[in-house]
Order: sequence, then C-alpha cells, then structure tokens
Amino acid sequence: MTDIYTHTVFDITKLDKKAEDGTQFISLPIKKDTRVLKPTKEDLTVSEPVTPDKIVEKLKIYGGCFVKNYLPAEDCDTILNDIMPHLDAYHGAGTADNFISQTTRRVGGTCVKSKTAAEKFLAHPLNIAVSDRFLSKENLFRLGDDQVVTGLSRAQHNSCITFAVGPGSEDQPLHRDDILHHNIRKYMETYEFGGETAVGTALALKKTSKECGATRFIPGSHLWDHYRTPREDETVYAEMEKGDCFFMLASCYHGGSANTTKDYERIIAILFMTQGTLRQEENIFLGTSMEYFKSLSIPALAALGLQISQPFCGWYEHEDPIKKILPESGYDYPQFKDVYKIDPKD
Repeated sequence: MTDIYTHTVFDITKLDKKAEDGTQFISLPIKKDTRVLKPTKEDLTVSEPVTPDKIVEKLKIYGGCFVKNYLPAEDCDTILNDIMPHLDAYHGAGTADNFISQTTRRVGGTCVKSKTAAEKFLAHPLNIAVSDRFLSKENLFRLGDDQVVTGLSRAQHNSCITFAVGPGSEDQPLHRDDILHHNIRKYMETYEFGGETAVGTALALKKTSKECGATRFIPGSHLWDHYRTPREDETVYAEMEKGDCFFMLASCYHGGSANTTKDYERIIAILFMTQGTLRQEENIFLGTSMEYFKSLSIPALAALGLQISQPFCGWYEHEDPIKKILPESGYDYPQFKDVYKIDPKD
C-alpha cells in the first residue's frame, strides 16, 4: 500500500459479520465520553448588541449559535429571487445513500449567482470577523540568517449552497462538515483554537421550523474526539425566522431534517469559510480554456487538482469536475472509497 500522511483507516477493526446488503461490519476505538449539552434557544442566541466576541464565546461553548435579524427581509428576498431561476432549472437528484434527499433541490455558487449574497451575506462584517478569529493565520518566517518576514492568511469562501428542502425529505445522517478537509478531531475539555478548518453560517431565506426540516445539530460535539457516536437524542433544531442566521463550527455534528409538511419548501443558504491556506499555491484555472483541459488525459487532470478529494472537496455543480470536462469518457470517481457499517454494540 502507498504510504500516506494520515491513516485513521487503520483504526478500523473488521468483524466477522456483514449487514444484509453485504456491507462489512467494523468496530472503532471509541473513547468514553458522556458529556451532553442541552442548551435552551435563549442559551444559543446571541444577545443584542451582537458582536464578534459574543458569537465567538457561544461557538467555543456550544459549537453553534443564532443571530437574530442577521439580514433584512428584503435582502433575503433579493437573494432568493436571484437564485430561484437556478433552483427551478435544477434537474439533479439526491444521493444513493440519501445524504442528499431525492426531494431536495440545491444550487452551488450562490455568491457568484447573486451579487447580494456576495456583498451582504459573504462580506457581512460579522461573518468576516468571526471566521478570521477561527481560521486566519498571521505568522513570522525566517529568510536567511538576518531577516524575518510576516504573512497574514485570512479566511476565504469555501462554498455557498442554497438548499430547497421539499416535503418528503428525510433526515440527513449526522455528520461533520470538516470531513472534506480530513480533519481528525481530538478530545478537548474546553475549546482550543488552531484546529478548525471551516466556519459556517446558515441564512434562513424563509421561515424554517422542525416540521419543514430545520437543521439539527449536537451542541458541544466540536469538543468530541474523532470516533464518538452522534445520537439523535442529543440534537437540537436550528429553527429560524426569515433573515436569522445560525453560526456553526464545521467540527460540530449536524444534519438536515425531515420535511414532514404537505406543501412547504424550506429554503436556506449555507455559507462556509475556510483557511486561506487550503488552496493551491498557483491558480492555473483562471484564464485557461476549457478546450485545453478537454485535451488532457484523466491522470493529468486529476494531478492538476480537477479530481475531487474524497469525500466532498472540489466538486463542480455537484459532480467530479473531470466528469463535466470529459462527459463521454465513462469516467466515474466515487464519493467514498469504502463503505462500512459500525457494529451496533459501538
């Protein structure tokens, strides 16, 4: 096997049994940790006047928090009007494992499809300030024997997806969004800065409730180690009025919920910021023609960074970019390398 930088895959213990569908059962080295937080909606809501410091303190404790009236209703309406033609043109489907429900429509690139989203949501002063507190880096570096230079790397846009969750959508599996960066979480008694790779803000473009599929999340799960099992009875629901926002660390377990209404579609824009260093040094995409990429082999395209990094990093319009570049090639790179089931005893 090729040597790799991190290899938690070797922490898997394969068991001598399989699920009905043939999936291999495994066990994991789960650290005993019984901490459960059950904050009230008031506990999770940042008081007026809202400041970056107040949001940061809530995130350190709970991993998520609410900011009321984050954007005016008219800005939400403008974003929704900008995105609605793209939602109406959506002809995709969910995922086979139901990570994305078949009744969910989604549009990526919200910040380049709506100028209001870019200027008012992405560039919101609270988003910039809070994201920089968790993600930015300012360090010094030696050059030669007598010179020191410093560099500042600020938080940057990672993704901004608008979801329209229709009636019939099911609960999404609880997950951490920093899995796309292969972030390996360590047990923490209290929050320690330096390990976060992304910070999210979820903006309610319409009223969102438990009944229509409000995001559920587990307060305090950003302090858990890598293997602890997320339980449904530990979740709370991010119910919001239009214009409210929910801040969340990407290390916090969460998932969309079932829409049990008959005719109400939950529409929410979810923005994630990430470390400014989590990108390629040389931007070879700007100004390069699509025809050039079409002329390259699949190995060359993959090495250039046009293949997704399993499980979720680097997609374009919900698919591996190489599949978009060479649609007739038969290329199909799976979202997951392997799939296992955890022994119920764990």
